[in-house]
Amino acid sequence: MALLTCSFCAKSEREIQKLAAGPGGLHICNECVAVCQLVMHGEPPASDPFDPHAWPTERLLGALAGLEATLEAYRRHIANAVDALRQRNVSWAQIAEPLGVSRQAAWERFS
Repeated sequence: MALLTCSFCAKSEREIQKLAAGPGGLHICNECVAVCQLVMHGEPPASDPFDPHAWPTERLLGALAGLEATLEAYRRHIANAVDALRQRNVSWAQIAEPLGVSRQAAWERFS
């Protein structure tokens, strides 16, 4: 079974206390939840929880699979949102605008 990682800081389930599953295969660890709570209360986080330059090579290599899984989950979320918009007869031009791409690029990517 694949090792689960936080979708925000890329720490594995072995490196943190708790990992909560979210929609579409996304996960968040207790440490990132604590950072979110600080931000929600108007306080800046103490540091960037994901600083790959400070991580040893083995840790970065170990994080790649989880980061890729997160990327794929985001891609599925976007594709599902685009499908829902197309079912509502929203034009490709309207979909393309918030994505920052041309109508043609949106159509090629999602049709």
